[in-house]
Amino acid sequence: MEKYRRARELIAKAGGGDFVGPKPESLVARAEAVLGLRFPPSYRQFVLDLGAGDIGGFEVYGLVDDDFEDARVPDAIALTLDARRSGLDPRYILIGTLGDGSHDCLDTGHPHPNGEAPVVQLSSEFEDPVTLADSFGEYFLTEVQDALSTDD
Repeated sequence: MEKYRRARELIAKAGGGDFVGPKPESLVARAEAVLGLRFPPSYRQFVLDLGAGDIGGFEVYGLVDDDFEDARVPDAIALTLDARRSGLDPRYILIGTLGDGSHDCLDTGHPHPNGEAPVVQLSSEFEDPVTLADSFGEYFLTEVQDALSTDD
């Protein structure tokens, strides 16, 4: 959570980015129920605080609204449900897609004792996971730092 907080501080200092805004606990709980899993703590805090959005060209999918069938960027819930129909393992939550077609995902099938889950990158066919970070907080901080360092 400390790394997530540091990322939030950097975002605030940089002008706030372009995020959809805070989401109520009730909507977050509904999104978790629809996916059939619980969000890792740092990602859960992200959707509560910021919802979804981008800063400096780094876009992270999250919670937009309660329309979980409208699979459009940056709606992690609808995009994850859509990707599941194309073969995405249900343990993953899609949190970003890169220009080469690969996907950044939370791997809820491998939680840490503190509830955090690693962030992995999957191929365009949702295969070959490569670990990017031990938690969403670590991933978010690294990506925000990279985005802001190239956003000069």
